Amino acid sequence: MNFIFPSWKQLAAGCFLIGIAFSLVSFAYIQHKNIQDNIRFKTHADIIKNDIWALNKSGIKSYLQLAVQANKYRYLAVLLEDDTPFFQVTGPEPTGLDHFLSLLHLLPLEKLSADIVYKNQLIGSLHGEQYVRIFYPLLNIFFFMVLTLLASLFMLYLYYNRRFLEQQVFERTQKHQASERRFHDLVNLLPEMVCETDLQGNLTYANKIALKQLNITKRELLNSSLFAFMVPEQVPHAREKFTNLIQGKEQKLDEYTVRTPDGILFPVLARSAPIYSGDEIIGIRSVIVDITERCSLEEKLHRAKRMEIIGLMAGGVAHDLNNILSGVINYPELILKKLPADSELRGQVKAIKRSGLRAADVVSDLLTVARGVAAPRTVAAPNTMINEYLNSPEFLQLQSLYPNISWKSELDPAVVNISCSPIHVKKSIMNLVINAAEAITDSGRVTISTAVCEQDDPDQQDEVIRRKRWTVINIHDTGPGIAPEDLDHIFDPFYTRKVMGKSGTGLGLTVVWNTVQDHNGEIRVNSDERGTTFSLYFPVTDRNFTPAEPTPDLKTLRGSGEKILVIDDNPQQQDIALQILTSLNYQVSVVSSGEEAVEYLRTRFVHILLLDMLMPPGLNGLQTYKQILTIHPGQKAVIASGFSENDDVRQTLQLGAASFIKKPYVMEQLGRVIYNALH
Repeated sequence: MNFIFPSWKQLAAGCFLIGIAFSLVSFAYIQHKNIQDNIRFKTHADIIKNDIWALNKSGIKSYLQLAVQANKYRYLAVLLEDDTPFFQVTGPEPTGLDHFLSLLHLLPLEKLSADIVYKNQLIGSLHGEQYVRIFYPLLNIFFFMVLTLLASLFMLYLYYNRRFLEQQVFERTQKHQASERRFHDLVNLLPEMVCETDLQGNLTYANKIALKQLNITKRELLNSSLFAFMVPEQVPHAREKFTNLIQGKEQKLDEYTVRTPDGILFPVLARSAPIYSGDEIIGIRSVIVDITERCSLEEKLHRAKRMEIIGLMAGGVAHDLNNILSGVINYPELILKKLPADSELRGQVKAIKRSGLRAADVVSDLLTVARGVAAPRTVAAPNTMINEYLNSPEFLQLQSLYPNISWKSELDPAVVNISCSPIHVKKSIMNLVINAAEAITDSGRVTISTAVCEQDDPDQQDEVIRRKRWTVINIHDTGPGIAPEDLDHIFDPFYTRKVMGKSGTGLGLTVVWNTVQDHNGEIRVNSDERGTTFSLYFPVTDRNFTPAEPTPDLKTLRGSGEKILVIDDNPQQQDIALQILTSLNYQVSVVSSGEEAVEYLRTRFVHILLLDMLMPPGLNGLQTYKQILTIHPGQKAVIASGFSENDDVRQTLQLGAASFIKKPYVMEQLGRVIYNALH
């Protein structure tokens, strides 16, 4: 206070002036209140004049009681014209704070009176006493004036402290410098690269992540140009963008390929803006995001779409080929049954059948690429599937072809079961093992191993893999590795570096990729000069593994004269099914469409249907089976098709069809599914 009132006399003078101001304001307020009280009292008299004229005491009583309570009157009395008391209402005694103020004589009484005039005739008068509650408003006025005084003092305080602000400016400058240090610390915590350059494009600043990803030090930074970290073909475009920024033109996001001093390339997305000093541009600031992971996901999406397009084409071709191959496979079987055991033709007929089966395997690969094979899922043990392959004739033949290769299996006993199509998983394992053997030019080793990958494994860097719990099948070879330019294409259909016709069709890895995708799995490839490892990740299941029942001998699969209706639009398929099933002691009838089958069964009964799924242009297999079920509820059926829509097959199986058999089938396969469905 000393800076405002240097002496006590000045302080006393200030208080005196405030007291005078308070007195004047209080006096004005009291006068105003007295006027308002008299006006209000006259209003009461005017309101009750009608009841006075009518001598209506009840009306007067109700109003005056309300007036006494609302306006804090001690009493209200009505006198007639001759001053004769007519009616009086007494108010409650003061309570609480009002009572305390009355004891201190701070709640005085004010006498009020008013004439009661009815139609210009004096008919009486209203008298009363009112508690003057002037203390509260005067107290409010006092506090208001005190607050006003304090506000004025505060303004004066600000005025007299301008010199103090100079010191604050100095301190704020220091804080600003500290804020800049904090800014640099925060920028260094960002996962994105942040760089600054001068007007020539020379780097003047880079945060820690930029120094790390560009693989340079702070000392090297000062001697580096931003354009030195770009691939040469993108530098002209980048310089043009840089010039536009210096000229103040707004630029959009740009995608570049960064090249580090040690030759590592990775894609980035950059957004830049000018650095201003006042109104002058002194440099460029850029935020650069490494989009390697995004590009990888985009590549996966493009590959999936590419596979889908190729799959549609392959599926249509495979369906037609399967119908053709049925004759190449099944007719030799029927011929062999009729040929004498010592016939010279048996060797040639068996060769025809083997050729057909090999062709059917290629078609099967095409169907896997098409992802249109309706393969049932069962719970399988990965270690068991691998051991079955290692003991198979196919693997024994592979060993004989590559005697200089050592074979090793490292199967984790703790590996968890998976829900899968065992046929396709085994085919994937076989394809990868064959590729591993063919990758080794002289001598080497092929290792098949299994493992469990736990969810949120801290040692696992792949974010996609860390989200689930997986069973992993690894196939590793010690070959020279896959060339970097080939890695992005190894899963494309018909893409191969092998000798076509000698080492395969170029579908092996495509089959592996589609199989893993169909099982909601992931596939990873690591390859360098020391070898290549393919890792197949399959989601685990908690269900128990149930071993498959042993396959019965063909002699035990013969029928007992049961009636079978073959529904197929292909005459050759009709003849093959008719001859095979007839030879297995079944009574066989044949129709060429779904409509014919429905009409046939309106008046006849068969034990089981052999149902094709695609029979254009009429009813397909699902539609046919639905209509037949309305005639014969619970009708048994087996689905037979070279290619079909998965949804249609699943729906047909859900409706009651016993199983699915893929064309072309051999006699033993058809006999087994029919026998199992009937029994």
